[in-house]
Amino acid sequence: MRFIARARLNLGERVRVCVIGGIGKEKGYDVLLAAARDAALRALPLEFVIVGHTPDDETLLRTGHVFITGEYQEDEAVPLIASLQADYAFLPSVWPETWCFTLGLAWKAGLKVAAFDLGAPAERIRATKQGILLEADLLEEGLNDVLLQLGRSGALRA
Repeated sequence: MRFIARARLNLGERVRVCVIGGIGKEKGYDVLLAAARDAALRALPLEFVIVGHTPDDETLLRTGHVFITGEYQEDEAVPLIASLQADYAFLPSVWPETWCFTLGLAWKAGLKVAAFDLGAPAERIRATKQGILLEADLLEEGLNDVLLQLGRSGALRA
């Protein structure tokens, strides 16, 4: 397993968002790429740390707003997620999943979760109140504005 991350900046300087799993198209790769490019374009104090991998890690890394741990073993996931000191987790999935294993990993690591209001993850967040649901059509600038606000407000702090 490789680990690419930098030390946490002073509280309030950057919002660190944890994204967990194999992030392919249906799991929100395009959403994440657009958000990272917007963060770079607007020089936003927003960073995404992917605990896992994507189909094109290099393109995400080039934005300067994404860090990637690489693939992990199941028993490594929770300690790794917790060690990142993220402000919260984000599930960028764009399809209505029937469960979502990574939602449970985020909660076990002590993170609340922001996710689109789709499928079983939305139902589980609604039932537990351990996160915030976002409009499914919230993209790029609007998404990043909300993600920054969530981090700065402390609305998702455990």
